Amino acid sequence: MKDARMSSNHKDLCLALLNSESEREVIEHLTTSGYWDNDNAWRYFGDNENNWSQIGNQQGHPVAAMVEKLVNSIDAVLMRECQAHGIPMESPEAPQSIPEALEEFFGIKNGNLANIGALQRSELARNIGFIATGAMGRSKQNPNYTVFDRGEGQTPHDMPGTLLSLSKSNKLRIPFVQGKFNMGGTGVLRHGGKHRLQLVISKRCPQIADSNDPTSPLWGFTIVRRQEPPEGARNSVFTYLAPFDEILMFDSDSLTMPNSQRYADSVPKIDWGTAIKLYEYNMKGMRSNIKLDFYYALSLKLPKPGLPVRLFEFRGFRQESPMATMSGLLVRLEDDRANNVEDGFPLSFPLHVMGEPLQISIYAFKKDSEDKRYRKDDGIVFTINGQTHGSLSKRFFSRQKVKMDYLRDSLLVIVDATKISASAREDLFMNSRDRLSEGDLRDTIEDNLERIIRDDPLLKALRETRRREAIDEKLGDSKPLKDIMNELIKKSESLVALLITGKELSNPYKSIAARINQESYKGEDYPTFFQLMKKYQKLNERPKNRKRVRFQFETDAVNEYFMREISPGSFDLQCNGETVRDYTGPNMLAGVATINIELPESVDVGEHINYLAIVTDETRIDPFYIPFELVVVAPVAQSNGNPGKRLPPVEEGDGDRTKPDALNIPNIREVYEPEWQTYDFDKLSALSVLNTGDDGYDFFINMDNLYLKTELKSLKVDEEPMLLQTRFKSAMVLMGMMILKEASNGNAFHDESEMTPPEAVAKFTKIVAPVILPMIDSLGDLDLD
Repeated sequence: MKDARMSSNHKDLCLALLNSESEREVIEHLTTSGYWDNDNAWRYFGDNENNWSQIGNQQGHPVAAMVEKLVNSIDAVLMRECQAHGIPMESPEAPQSIPEALEEFFGIKNGNLANIGALQRSELARNIGFIATGAMGRSKQNPNYTVFDRGEGQTPHDMPGTLLSLSKSNKLRIPFVQGKFNMGGTGVLRHGGKHRLQLVISKRCPQIADSNDPTSPLWGFTIVRRQEPPEGARNSVFTYLAPFDEILMFDSDSLTMPNSQRYADSVPKIDWGTAIKLYEYNMKGMRSNIKLDFYYALSLKLPKPGLPVRLFEFRGFRQESPMATMSGLLVRLEDDRANNVEDGFPLSFPLHVMGEPLQISIYAFKKDSEDKRYRKDDGIVFTINGQTHGSLSKRFFSRQKVKMDYLRDSLLVIVDATKISASAREDLFMNSRDRLSEGDLRDTIEDNLERIIRDDPLLKALRETRRREAIDEKLGDSKPLKDIMNELIKKSESLVALLITGKELSNPYKSIAARINQESYKGEDYPTFFQLMKKYQKLNERPKNRKRVRFQFETDAVNEYFMREISPGSFDLQCNGETVRDYTGPNMLAGVATINIELPESVDVGEHINYLAIVTDETRIDPFYIPFELVVVAPVAQSNGNPGKRLPPVEEGDGDRTKPDALNIPNIREVYEPEWQTYDFDKLSALSVLNTGDDGYDFFINMDNLYLKTELKSLKVDEEPMLLQTRFKSAMVLMGMMILKEASNGNAFHDESEMTPPEAVAKFTKIVAPVILPMIDSLGDLDLD
């Protein structure tokens, strides 16, 4: 085949670009070839002169942008397999989800990578690789990253309409892929070096090649770059190398990845597929070994990837092996659950919000679990097909309506939104697929999550266990300070008015024990009965102003009956003949299925509401039909306390729950430098508070505060250091109580965009710590003159 686009020089140029380790080298090769300064050799990306408006509006974080490249590679491998099996990708015969594709094409049970061993996952990962090369450590130059796959690949003829296009819905109607909008792959361009260079190489898989395309046997390649705004334009423009308006191409049996010669047996040559190299890519704080930082970040961004990814670190770091296989956070947790996850977790159950089905999984890490580092600041992640599309920070757990401060660093909630409608997905996520959108759907989901996490009995029990570990053995040490604080408050009418409201704070560990019994339970894969519990079989009453109501069912089904990936049970709920749009559950636990229902907006006293629950699965000819009824009664006075109903305590004795006794002053514990990390302290920190979950807070005071230690060092010989320390502690406690008082009145600290009450206490006490002791000392010496 003779073509101006094809010559032996093109192969040499492509390999030179693939092995270049800086933008400078790339530009030198292109200049020598006569392309860099030849504007006629470059074509607008997506054939759109105004492409910055789309490309520049993609993922704001470089890791999220890089994930899109890997998602595209996963899609490419699945699409190759589907076509190789002779199945039209958009037909009903094609797999209808990623798990179905994994089971059909790779024999992975339930499409869950946790169901195959580590060696099998590593072998499967030979299809997709990620290589780090170039600069390392403290070098001022950013590293280079190459993503390659053995997927379907593209012919040189097709590359402009696929890999180099914008907004073409090439995968929109393919049900078993993640990427559908043909834009996410451009997100990496804004995070590259000065010129945003990206090398793109591809070859069609011969097994699925179109014989009518003469470029099918050839590799095509190009370089994408950012150019300064053309004359008269405001924005830069992205172009790609295309002399004669066509892609350069060359003939070769295989392609060797950059800097992989030393590990030739481990890094496969690719005979077809796609390789993309990004030069001097700014990964923002992730310039160390990718087996450490990027591995953890990627595992959270792809907690359940369709296929595993092989990571290669070729920058010369000291290590036993330069390779690692990334299979996602959920596989990692499943592989080593006993060492990382608390007993009884994850908690998993369905949630229906505004008619949209979600699945919730709550993981509680053990206190010293290494896997907590996967999540960094993320507390709640929203996923579709195993890819994170947005998240809420762990500050969520410190909200006033959640009260899980003691578990803030140990919880990870996965909200699987795979089954929501297309319109709901558009309402919940930004098009960049890296952050949540504002709106009613998000607000309602957050309201439900606040209630679910706050009221769950296992989370409450774990919170109290962690609290006991943090303060119980130290409570006796705080009694003298409590006595002093009580005396101070009693002597000041203003402090009494401000801080004492008739509702006392509590110490839950001078305790009367109560039990939560959890017996071992083994259910049936498919239930033989599913019925309303006896106490709900009567006419149930609900006050008009109590908008949520709970119902429970008895069954012999396994706990995961409604949540498993293969042959799950189906639960439908109707109200007066209409589908119920907002309810949580069924939450299955040891033969009890619990649902929480949001009552209709407009209900009148005396109104009867008829519900019908319908439970079925693939083994049943006739579903279980469970009718139940509720009547609306007169409103009752609302409690100002915790809206979640607490399990009643039992008699004194052994148990996991505790009944608080009342105190006027919060529990106060001294913290010294060896424990700083536990409470996010540094040398300038003064006070940290954690919500007890019972409308109170525990106080932790930094006794190695720099300014306190400075004042202690300057004391005269006859002055008592304990007096100075007590003044410091008393002042910090009073300020903390005042800030929390404001928060309890609803004056601030109420949503994700503002400080939580503990954050406000930490910030304000840190600000006043330098002046509080000199101020007390100086003001105490003032007289009338």
